[in-house]
Amino acid sequence: MHDQSVEIISLKKPLAIPLDSACVEMKKACRATKRYPGSQELFARWPNLREASQRLTSLLTLYWPDHRKEKESLLVNCLDAGFAEAEKSILKDNNDINEQQGFIRKVSSELVQCLEMTLMIKRSGLWTIYDPSIDGYLDEIMKSSVSEELSWVKQPHGAFESAQSKLLCASRVFTMTELKLAGLLE
Repeated sequence: MHDQSVEIISLKKPLAIPLDSACVEMKKACRATKRYPGSQELFARWPNLREASQRLTSLLTLYWPDHRKEKESLLVNCLDAGFAEAEKSILKDNNDINEQQGFIRKVSSELVQCLEMTLMIKRSGLWTIYDPSIDGYLDEIMKSSVSEELSWVKQPHGAFESAQSKLLCASRVFTMTELKLAGLLE
């Protein structure tokens, strides 16, 4: 399967703790950031960012490890960085557009870190490489009856060095309008 790569985490089905809906899982991730009150304020002002964060939660789940910080979730770290950036921008000039832009840009730059590792999915006894830019959302894959095991390996995904990798990942979470607002599209 992946003999020259170092396995970071492996999930075998059935999961010890089944996944809840993206909404419930997102609340767990927001609480884990220690910025829960701020996240709720941001989401109350910007329901579109709540929806995007739910898509982010579906894409990564709490299980996706952050290769930069042992035993931490990339989802939690993406949200935490986004909330921190939004707070910083709203404190600086109280500009709602800058708040949204800061959140979208920061989450997008953190999200691309999912390509620093490769996720392998075992289906029907065969391992395949997961492509976060085009394959289904991870929560659905984990709930699928054909997925047997998931394994993250310390080997960059082939798309990691691509100039468009950030945009490819961000487009799974944010709308084109949001990406334009944040200046990620020309």
